[in-house]
Amino acid sequence: MSRAPVFQFVGFKNSGKTSLLSDLIAYGAEKGERVAAIKHHSHEEPLKVMHLETDSYRLHESGAFLTGVDSPRRFQLELSHEDDFPLEELVSIYRHFSPDLIAVEGFKEEEYPKAVIIKREKDLPLLTQLSNIQLVITWDEVQTGHVTYPVIKLDDWRERLPEVFEIAKGGAGR
Repeated sequence: MSRAPVFQFVGFKNSGKTSLLSDLIAYGAEKGERVAAIKHHSHEEPLKVMHLETDSYRLHESGAFLTGVDSPRRFQLELSHEDDFPLEELVSIYRHFSPDLIAVEGFKEEEYPKAVIIKREKDLPLLTQLSNIQLVITWDEVQTGHVTYPVIKLDDWRERLPEVFEIAKGGAGR
């Protein structure tokens, strides 16, 4: 099992986490890197089953706690559980697939290396509440002018992807 580094993107809802993470994954994939993604769904509404009206859906609805569907080019997995699944266990599962990087959206309180996205002034307390911050991505550099972490302006995001990818890969996994 690999010890792929884990790197988180955290911020409040609609701060741009998914878009930034998608850019990072696309950059890594273009370089031939195997990037895996974990997204935390913290909203009240339940997740939808991946395959309504398919065999996997029927097997899930029959009571299987774990349903996997494999095809020649794709594998999908659905796991039912009572509480939030600990990120550490998800990372352990992902490492069995030997990724080069595990990119995580959300799970703010976890201690993996992370980028914090600051969109509004009210987001700034994240910088004192969270641990292992490696960089800050800001929508407005005036708001983050006092920050001691490396700061990347959102407007510069794409041109600085190589730097961010290296920071993410250097993030020590647990």
